Amino acid sequence: MLTSRKLLLLRSGSPLLTLKPRSITTPVSIYTRAISHLVHGHSTARSNTSFAVNPTTTILGVVGITTMAGTPPFSDAVVQAMKNLYPEELADKSWDNTGLLLDQAPSFAEKVGNSTPTVLLTNDLTRTVVDEALEKGANVIVCYHPVIFRPLKSLTTKDPMQAQLLRLIAVGISVYCPHTAVDAAVGGLNDWLCDILIDGEQEVKRTVAEPISRLLPESLHSTKTLSAGIGGQKYLMVALPPTLGDLTKTQSITKIAVCAGSGADVLKNTDAQVLVTGEMAHHYALRHTQLGQIVVTCFHSNSERKFLEQRLKPQLEAQLHDVSYGNAVVIVSSADRDPFDIIDVRDLA
Repeated sequence: MLTSRKLLLLRSGSPLLTLKPRSITTPVSIYTRAISHLVHGHSTARSNTSFAVNPTTTILGVVGITTMAGTPPFSDAVVQAMKNLYPEELADKSWDNTGLLLDQAPSFAEKVGNSTPTVLLTNDLTRTVVDEALEKGANVIVCYHPVIFRPLKSLTTKDPMQAQLLRLIAVGISVYCPHTAVDAAVGGLNDWLCDILIDGEQEVKRTVAEPISRLLPESLHSTKTLSAGIGGQKYLMVALPPTLGDLTKTQSITKIAVCAGSGADVLKNTDAQVLVTGEMAHHYALRHTQLGQIVVTCFHSNSERKFLEQRLKPQLEAQLHDVSYGNAVVIVSSADRDPFDIIDVRDLA
């Protein structure tokens, strides 16, 4: 039985389950291979991509990184490191689009420039994030959310996302998107959220519909812990059942369900007392409150973004150091932000 230092892991695409209409369908071979990745820190997948310049060196990338024989090109090293940390087999491929979504054109193998290999981490790809990537000389962007989600029939500057992809193609920056592979992995995004809410060793049952009970009662003041853990967010949105009506009232909590991002579908059948997620639509939240449940939301990307700094950055740095990229720079985007702000309309007067 799997154990982890968590209250519960309630997520899509877990190592044991997929969300294809609520059925347990993941083959055992995929599960055992994923565990091998996590335990041994390696992947069976290998990249054969290189651009030979002479028998001892290759030159790759928009910033012209030169690598000695036996060292993988930097973009390949980043992709392999992400696969080691968060195997793509864990992503829910029934709807998600993950992996290397924008590769580097072969012509950029001949470019020579800055010799510092750089990765930019971001939750979303926007114009200001691309500006930042260009300014800081990034070779690879690791973007949590997929930059290509639905099939493309054209690539034009009229679409804001496509316009940014064209900018990246023009300068040879690759984009890797892990999304639900990070959600589902042991030690991944949902584990991180659980760690914020609770300390101590907890046995975890991995399931989509049945969160595990906490061993000790928990006060509703854990919302303060959540706020601090995701980056000091001052305001959370809380939907309370009519029977409670006042968040300041003391209530013993023995079961919490956690899902980063948009958790309405994943959490809809849970009987947990508190549901913690990034966002939830009006009618879903209303239903849960009528069932006597508390819903806590902190905006979609705010439930994910701080993970990049606290977990992914040091993990990726360590992986790259292990493959002879000890000088690699991993940067968390300062331009990446949630599109929503909370304002006091009285300040607009």
